[in-house]
Amino acid sequence: MMQIVRNHIAALLADVDPDIRRRAAEDLAEARGLAALAALAAALEDESKGVRDAAGRSLRAIGGINVARAIVEYIGHENIVTRNLAAELLVKLGSIAIPALVPYLDHENQDTRKFAVDVLGLIGAPDPTPHMLPLLLDPDTNVVVSVVEALGNMRSIQSLPFLYETYDRDDYTRPAVAEALGKIADPQAEGFLLERLRHSLVTVAVDPLTPFAIIEALGIIGDTTALTTLRERIPEVKGRVRSVLLHAMVQIAKRVRMPLPVLTGMQEDFLRVLRDDDVQVRISGAKWLIPLSGPEVTRTFIRALGSSPDLDAVLVPALVERHGVFAAATEELNDIPPAQRRAVIALLGRLVMDCIQRVMRRSGERFDEQLFVRAFDSIASLWETSDEETRAAIVDALFRLDGDRAIEFLDQMMNEPDPWLRMHVIEVIAAIADRRAPDFIARFLQDDDEMVRELAMGTLQAKGFDRATE
Repeated sequence: MMQIVRNHIAALLADVDPDIRRRAAEDLAEARGLAALAALAAALEDESKGVRDAAGRSLRAIGGINVARAIVEYIGHENIVTRNLAAELLVKLGSIAIPALVPYLDHENQDTRKFAVDVLGLIGAPDPTPHMLPLLLDPDTNVVVSVVEALGNMRSIQSLPFLYETYDRDDYTRPAVAEALGKIADPQAEGFLLERLRHSLVTVAVDPLTPFAIIEALGIIGDTTALTTLRERIPEVKGRVRSVLLHAMVQIAKRVRMPLPVLTGMQEDFLRVLRDDDVQVRISGAKWLIPLSGPEVTRTFIRALGSSPDLDAVLVPALVERHGVFAAATEELNDIPPAQRRAVIALLGRLVMDCIQRVMRRSGERFDEQLFVRAFDSIASLWETSDEETRAAIVDALFRLDGDRAIEFLDQMMNEPDPWLRMHVIEVIAAIADRRAPDFIARFLQDDDEMVRELAMGTLQAKGFDRATE
């Protein structure tokens, strides 16, 4: 057995054929001796990616502190590929690798110190905190910022007073410290953040990042005191800082189970929040706007549909309850970006029955047949430029709006000379739940093309509706 391991080691280190070296690395996955670990670690420098990957897999399979000690020296390697591979392995080894990494926090090379800090931060265990705190005074600023970020990732409560000192001592660390305090998520940091918020808003012109970081951290850990303070600060902030502040207030209110405070005269601000790049900020904007009436809010909601499933989950229930949504969605449909149309079409399909039920109850707005006609025409006009999922939504909505016209519309597809297009129509119709769908699919059982007939038959059978036996 020992001779076999020696042969694998020799092949891994010296054979000119990369396939042989790769197989040798794979075969060493069962080895446990230090010589095999050293050979696998050295293979992280191999010129062949296949060999490097195989060596990494074997080292992971072996695991343990000895593997960590064998590869940790490579975090200072001049080749970034080797360095990153070693770091990735150490992170996957987890807490067991910490004793091997700690000595490198004192390495003479600042890049190696920083890399050791980064790896410990990615591992995420707070155990090395006492060894990392002295590096908050490191002469290299990159190392200091990395330590702050790592302490946040480690959720090190022990580091809180040291992070406070770092914030006040080194201006360049302030955004990172505030973000770390949010990640640590200890409520006792709220007072510190609120005290620093006022000054950060005064100096926002020269330091725009710190207010963002403080407000975001308060959104994570703040309570009713923070909610009150943020509300008081609204007049002091503009632009995206205000959007982030409103988002933080929503987070706090949800966490402490309080209703959102009423903020009058801020509809334009809320509409701006709903257009933010961050989907979570947009969701907060939607929650502020839901109690507000008016067509501008309705149309803004409609234009935002389809941009995010999480946002849709908030918008759709709100839109279903709003006045004039069907007409507004019909008017907006053709101006909606193609990627978002499916959500608006699905909303129109859902609203059809709601509109009819309101008329039957003789409540709400008066039924307008022409509104359904316009909606049908608008939706049908999008067929040619829509993808398969949107076409399924189109067919579903058309059947809901006017089943007879939907059949007439789809009848045109039966005359398409390309059998693949007719098959596509069958697949689209099969995706909807309308009771008339099987009847329409059955028409293709007499198609001239055998593939079309077979697809129609298979689709009907899958729906439990075998027309061939009737």
